[in-house]
Amino acid sequence: MDQNKARPLHEKHRARMQVRVERDGLDSLAEHEALEYLLFLAIPRQDTNELAHRLIQHFGDFCKVMEADPEELKQVKGIGEKSARLISTVTAFGRYYALKKRKHRVALNHTEAAVEYVKPLFLGLQNELLYLILLDDKCCPVRDLRIAEGVPNRVHIDTRKLLRDVARTDATCGILAHNHPTGLPLPSEADVIATVGIMKALDPLGVSVIDHIIVAGEDSCSMRARGCLPEYHGGSDILNASSR
Repeated sequence: MDQNKARPLHEKHRARMQVRVERDGLDSLAEHEALEYLLFLAIPRQDTNELAHRLIQHFGDFCKVMEADPEELKQVKGIGEKSARLISTVTAFGRYYALKKRKHRVALNHTEAAVEYVKPLFLGLQNELLYLILLDDKCCPVRDLRIAEGVPNRVHIDTRKLLRDVARTDATCGILAHNHPTGLPLPSEADVIATVGIMKALDPLGVSVIDHIIVAGEDSCSMRARGCLPEYHGGSDILNASSR
């Protein structure tokens, strides 16, 4: 079938899928169909069904495709700069929407509220990030500080910048949060070491760390709720709660 004959078939297929989405919603689509539908925007005059299958086969499932780096996406035959940018941008907009949807004036004085607040920070990310959520005296968020990227014990935290940024706020305490892109949301020795280091750095400003939350996909762990949040009493006096 030559290209001129194939085009009307593709157009009819796209029209049918559009009607289906409008009638039944995106939830009615299989994973490859959802990718096919998305790729319509980047590839207006070609059949994207085979390309969608190729993406699923390469990455494993829909979520892994959407979370892939643009350079990784372009390794799949048929995915160019425009398609890769579209896929990564959709995921980024989903994260942006989730962040803006949060209620900033809600008090994060219990684990459930804190977890709900920090989860959108890591939506769709495959690299590990460490945040400090600064809170006022009512435990309401003041600012989200991204302070490190990578494995906590292998990244350099710019202490001067951290202290400068914290000093510019009226924060009295904070919650650390980072993600485990793979694996379980369980605190490691490196997580405890990073927590202690930040507690020491913030002590001169009178800002305490009241929790450290680890997020892994839909799962999460609060070090405070788990009983393993270190306690800092000034100087070098560190008491690990899990050893009491």
